[in-house]
Order: sequence, then C-alpha cells, then structure tokens
Amino acid sequence: MKKKVLLVANYWHFESEKASSRYRSFADMLCEKYDLEVVTSTFCHLKKSQRRVEELGLDTLPYKTTLCYEKGYKKNISLKGISSYKQFGKNVQKYLSTQEKPDVIIVSVPSLSVADYTTKYARENNIPVIVDIQDLWPEAFKMALDIPVVSDILFYPMKKQAERIYSRADTIMAVSDTYVAFGKKSNEDCHGLSIYIGTDSLLVEEKVAGKRVVKPENEFWVGYVGALGHSYDIKLVIDALSNLKKDKNIDNIVFYVMGDGVLKNEYEEYGISKGVNCVFTGLLEYGEMMCTLKECDVAVNPIVGKSVSSIINKVSDYAAAGTPVVNTQNSEEYRRLLEENQAGINVENGNVDMVAEAICKLYNDNSLRQSMRQNSLAMFEKYFDRQKTYPKLIEEIERLTENK
Repeated sequence: MKKKVLLVANYWHFESEKASSRYRSFADMLCEKYDLEVVTSTFCHLKKSQRRVEELGLDTLPYKTTLCYEKGYKKNISLKGISSYKQFGKNVQKYLSTQEKPDVIIVSVPSLSVADYTTKYARENNIPVIVDIQDLWPEAFKMALDIPVVSDILFYPMKKQAERIYSRADTIMAVSDTYVAFGKKSNEDCHGLSIYIGTDSLLVEEKVAGKRVVKPENEFWVGYVGALGHSYDIKLVIDALSNLKKDKNIDNIVFYVMGDGVLKNEYEEYGISKGVNCVFTGLLEYGEMMCTLKECDVAVNPIVGKSVSSIINKVSDYAAAGTPVVNTQNSEEYRRLLEENQAGINVENGNVDMVAEAICKLYNDNSLRQSMRQNSLAMFEKYFDRQKTYPKLIEEIERLTENK
C-alpha cells in the first residue's frame, strides 16, 4: 500500500496559470511513488481572482486536488491579504480534521497562516511535517514598509508565528541554504534540506521545441525576466546603458524586458527619456521567453539592496538559457555561485558605473561570453535542474517515514 503524502500549498499554480511551478513539479514526481493529495486555494494569487474549478481539469491530474475556499484580496501587502490567508488556513485545518491522516505533510511558507494551522495539526497528530520556505515573512513585508521601530512592532506577531511554524518542523526545506539556516534558528535539531526552485530541463526542451527568435547580427541584447515592481531596479540598468551610449558610443544594445508589473509604464517612459532602446514585451509564453533569453548576450539581476531574496526563479532560468549574468543582488549565496562557477559578474548594488563596466566588458569580449555561457549551463545542470535536484525530496520523505 502506498504511503499517503499531503502537499499543502497556498501559492499553487495550475498549468493554465503558469508554465513552470515548483510545487507542480514536486507533485508530478511524488505521485509516481505515493498516494498524493494537493490542497490549495480557490483563489489564484497570480491573477488575483477566484478560480473557475470546471476549467482546471482536476479529473485529468494523476493526483487528488482539493481546493479550500479563500476570499482573496487585491494588494499583496494589505490587511485584506492577511485576513484572506488566515481564512484559508482555518479552512484547511477544518478540512484536514475530517480526512484520513497522511503519513507525511509538506506545507509551504508563505503564507504563514496556512503553515501555522497545518503544522499545529501535524504536531497534534504525530505526523512528520516538512516546511518549505519560499520567501521570508515578515521580512519581505518589512522591506516594503520599512519604518524604524514601527515596523518591528507591527510585524512582531508575524515574526512569532514564523518562529512557531519552524519550531514544529521535522524538516526545514527551502529554496536556498540561506533560508534553511534562517529557519533552523528556531529549530536547531530539525533536518535541513536546500532545494533551489530551479527549472525543469524537460519542460524547457518541450516549450522551446519548434520556436525560434531571430536576433539581428549587429545587435547586442541585454535581457531581464521577472516582475516590474519595487524589488527590481530597472532604472539602474537603463542608466548604465545610457552611459554606455554617451561615453562609449555603443548604440547597438537592445534591452529586452520580459515581464509585467505596476511600474511597467514608468520604466517604459524612463527608457525613452534616456534614449535607450528598450523592448518591453509584457508577459511572454514560457517557451518564447526562454528562446528570447537564449539569444540574449547578457542577463541582468538588478535586485534592490534591501531585498531579503536569495536564490530566486529568474536566476535558474538564466542558467538554463546559458546566459552570462550581471548581478547586483546582495545575496552572498548567489554571488558565491556566480563567482565559483564563473557564470557572471557581481557588481556593487546600485552602482550604475559598475553595471555599465560589467556589461561593457562582456560586450567587448566574445570569448568571455562564450566561456560564461558554458559555465552557466554546467551550473544549471549541477544546481538548478529539477530533474536532478527534486528527487532529494523523495529521499527525505523516506527518511522521515522510516524513522516514524
């Protein structure tokens, strides 16, 4: 008889909503070995709307999927959002109390509410639980609302909630070594497991098949993939490219910005005002995005200095595309990966001149670009390919159930 595994993920993405998804990749792998049930929300956090269940094709999935009601919200950082998370957590708890007890539970953070209720249920019923940290809350909230003393007081309840969740975990799993270490501060005796979000090499192969992006021979492409919000300094890159045009007379660079967000229009206008050739594509289909990224000569990762992010989605796509990276992110873990694998150039956060210098260096040195391309692909295969890294979760489940 197969062991029963329960995967609780508030930020679940069905295939029609997002091509590449950490938890869907986990689910596809786990259902081959276990009796898997996924519990997620009726609310799609990506689209900020209620899901139409009849359009999700739940009966075609190779595992059971249960949707618990969540009222939803409009803004990520808001009281309505926190209230919505809490409601979903309570509804998950009610649902679990009526079901047969699983052998193992995997629950994601964020949100904190569902992880709080789920780990409490696991502890009370002596069920091994794996807490997977995708983002640090309330630290990410404090970045957006950074008021000395006031923010510490305001987010103190969330801080204690996070510590409570981590203290109940049998395993702290996370998207980086940095986050594992953070979680283990509240639970030194639990097992730690770092599995980068990564990218599925088979999915990339499937999505790019038959697609082609043509780049003119005389153009040099700088690429960015991701959200266009306050966490990423797109203006920094535009300023650097503007300086290269003025100071170095380099006028054939095209900045491909693939993504969407609240600052998209502002960034478009800024690019025009600076005389930089920017192409804002909006959200692209995954295969088209990866094909475009593969054609880029350089990719940029311009995260703002106060961000608490570590190993994020875009850097695995950059590696999968074999694109050299100019990185401003302060994450020591990612900076070390780029340096040790010689897959990109780290620069000082917020320093326009250093960003321009790094891009110029790669612009002028084709052999360096080609070397970094190969190193980037090798780094992807070693650290980021889900086909090779995600099976570690099965090993962890077996370890937990054997001990039990």
